[in-house]
Amino acid sequence: MENPSEYHFEKYSFKVITPLLALVSLAFFVNGEYIGGSIAFVVGSLAAFSFQGIIIDTAGKRYLKYDRFLNVKIGSWKSLSPPSYVTVVRINLSSRRTAPSPIVVPQDKKGARAFKVNLVVDGNERYIGICRGSLKKMTEEALRLGTYLQIRVLDYTTHEKKWIL
Repeated sequence: MENPSEYHFEKYSFKVITPLLALVSLAFFVNGEYIGGSIAFVVGSLAAFSFQGIIIDTAGKRYLKYDRFLNVKIGSWKSLSPPSYVTVVRINLSSRRTAPSPIVVPQDKKGARAFKVNLVVDGNERYIGICRGSLKKMTEEALRLGTYLQIRVLDYTTHEKKWIL
């Protein structure tokens, strides 16, 4: 049962290391190194069940961004500055500096977009990244967060910025 004073979002996070560890494990097993293969297999299995999420506790005025492996959450609570509003923004994937290069981008550039939900706060951090995904899912999540925190939601996905809540 979810705590009504907490907002919770979580999604599956694919880790590239999972198939790599499967190959390493296979190489160990082929060469008769069962201990090394078993260790690589267990670590790869844990990485296969990886989730990323955020919990916002309004009663305690704090938030937790975490990585979850099976039932173990890795992350720390941080204080939450007063929230101003929620935004849905468009991200051009070809301009991400954290992506490996070269990145394969569709020629029409329409498929090269993702969307992100940010919680804009009155504090030094300016905003807290909540989640990424398709426009429909991120709009739904932004509206859910805006309703939960009782603040406005700004659609920043086009040149015409508009309040949607």
